[in-house]
Amino acid sequence: MALREPATGELNRRVMIRQRTDKPAKDFGLDSAFSGEVLRWASILPVGTAAYAAGVQLDAKVTHRVTFRFLDGISEDHEVVHGAKIYRVRRVADLNGAHRFTVLEVEMIGGVTAGGGVYG
Repeated sequence: MALREPATGELNRRVMIRQRTDKPAKDFGLDSAFSGEVLRWASILPVGTAAYAAGVQLDAKVTHRVTFRFLDGISEDHEVVHGAKIYRVRRVADLNGAHRFTVLEVEMIGGVTAGGGVYG
């Protein structure tokens, strides 16, 4: 079953897609480093309650779907930042296999802090 591609004007959120790398910190915590920051126009839509409930049962929570023009090389090591919200990438897909749009299933994990991420 083919999914509908976004119509004109649906990519109405400016997001930053970045790769996160965590390294051990001296205080037994984690230091996060960010690289490969890319700005894209995207659509951010919440998933339905059935999809969310199924994800909770599998411990792979998905709260939103983010769609934007095709971008190769995105993985679960990436985050999506929109305003003060951070989303962790859970799954990546090429919409209908056409290399026109990328769809990310993401989990909202919190807000941006002074250090650049939710991790401090």
